[in-house]
Amino acid sequence: MRIKELTFDPQNKVFINPENIISYSDGEKNEQYIYDSLKNAKDTSIFSMELFNRIRDWSSEYHFTTYRANILRTLNIKKEHKILEIGAGCGAITRYLGETGATITAVEGSLSRARCTAERCRDLDNVTVVCSNVEDVVFDQKFDIITLIGVFEYTAKYSKHDDPFNRAIQSYASLLKPNGSLVIAIENKLGLKYFSGYNEDHFAKPYFGLESRYGQKDITTFGHSEIGAMLKTAGFLSVEFQYPFPDYKLPKVVIGSQGLQDKRFNVSDLIRFTKDRHYNPRPKANLLNEYLVWESLEENDLIKDLSNSFLIVASMEKDQELTSKTFLAQYFTCNRYEPHNTVTSFHASGDTSILVEKDRLGRSPHGYEKEGVTQHMNTKTSYIQGKNLHHLILSALLKHQYAEYESLMVYWINYLIEVALLESKTETKRIKSEYFDALPFNIIVDSKNNLHLFDQEWTIDEPFDMNFLMVRYLSMFRRNRGLYKGYSKNFRDFVNKTLVRCGLEPISSASLEALQKRDEVIRAKINRAGGLAPLQIKKSLVFLALAKLREVKQYLYYGWFAQR
Repeated sequence: MRIKELTFDPQNKVFINPENIISYSDGEKNEQYIYDSLKNAKDTSIFSMELFNRIRDWSSEYHFTTYRANILRTLNIKKEHKILEIGAGCGAITRYLGETGATITAVEGSLSRARCTAERCRDLDNVTVVCSNVEDVVFDQKFDIITLIGVFEYTAKYSKHDDPFNRAIQSYASLLKPNGSLVIAIENKLGLKYFSGYNEDHFAKPYFGLESRYGQKDITTFGHSEIGAMLKTAGFLSVEFQYPFPDYKLPKVVIGSQGLQDKRFNVSDLIRFTKDRHYNPRPKANLLNEYLVWESLEENDLIKDLSNSFLIVASMEKDQELTSKTFLAQYFTCNRYEPHNTVTSFHASGDTSILVEKDRLGRSPHGYEKEGVTQHMNTKTSYIQGKNLHHLILSALLKHQYAEYESLMVYWINYLIEVALLESKTETKRIKSEYFDALPFNIIVDSKNNLHLFDQEWTIDEPFDMNFLMVRYLSMFRRNRGLYKGYSKNFRDFVNKTLVRCGLEPISSASLEALQKRDEVIRAKINRAGGLAPLQIKKSLVFLALAKLREVKQYLYYGWFAQR
């Protein structure tokens, strides 16, 4: 049925094909909560504080997080583009596409979700929402871009055709303009997170995708070679892969294919600033520490095969304009109040250098007043080759190499004494206010073991004690007791032992608490509050106990007798 032949539902603001809707849902109560939140919000934009404050669990986080839209920010989407979004869900991606100014036709098979999309985009005249199974819609136009963000894996479940995945790709290809692009975001069934014991995202079971347990009508994901070959067979001449981390659902980093190939560019350091998400309260099935693995994968050119997700841009033309040939990576900070959210882009600049460019995200050039703290945007700089000091420190702690840890911390403090002290001859080591951000995160160690400070984004109004900077940094390890258990008996001892090794005075419990509180107050002026709901933590503990009981049972049934 053609869109113009569909009935417009004025209550839900969608064009509807009532005989061909599907029953996919996150749960009736969850989707009613999403709809009510959108209906009652004055601002439904990507960075809406109203929607952010409505996040209460994974379902609402998925629909209201400020990170979802990052999956498409690496693409050159223009106002003149005609875009078909297949599987719009509750409108998080639709909203971003609509904010680009392009003309959007958003198709969603579930009415409860389609009405959420319409409500999310109610102030955007360039967005049309259609409720139908996409196989039952006849389109009268060709599109510049067709997107399937977290949708292609559901094809077999809702298709009436044999060989559903290949049929779907051929159908989408027929809807593209000659130079159009098909954009797919999907989990990699061979992602490192799955090897490290995380549950398969759709079936909540470890190793499910690795062992290819998918049935004929199941939600199905693919590896790099599988899905690439599928697109090539369908006639796509250009198949460009990008690699979102921790995955396409909540991308904080997106790496381009060129970024993996450029040996000047340290990919694993960027990836390790993200943390894999487990979309189920069940604990992971093994103890592999994926943080430590990414560097080895980069050294052996395996990141493309073990990336947790793919963003794929496929075109029938050899050259397509949706991605840049110089693009290496983007890094997003989206957990702040407007206008402080940022994107940092890395592009190859000839054969000799890499350009780093930092820009604001969001709409407003002004925002919340932040007394005592100032943001600085050094928009264009040159990339510094080397290794991030924070990752060297954290790796040493994870490996329980405490002598190496102390050596790196001493190196950092001596560097600060050299470049950042207000007065080097006084007993109290006071740091200049412009070095508030001089943390190991923002220091590169080059091949000659020299330290290079970069991205000094924040300053405060007054100088501060060096102890404050030390506590600011070490506090990120406070809740991860396993990192310093073999080094010290508690967190205060960890801080003081490090201070003494660095030639600084130890501090009392009251002073430690005061310094931590000061840092929290400053952070609260910039960052939106967030965290895992206590209920989820309780569920995780229950599942952990059950999992351990099952392990004992399996050992008694199989392992103990097998070893006799």
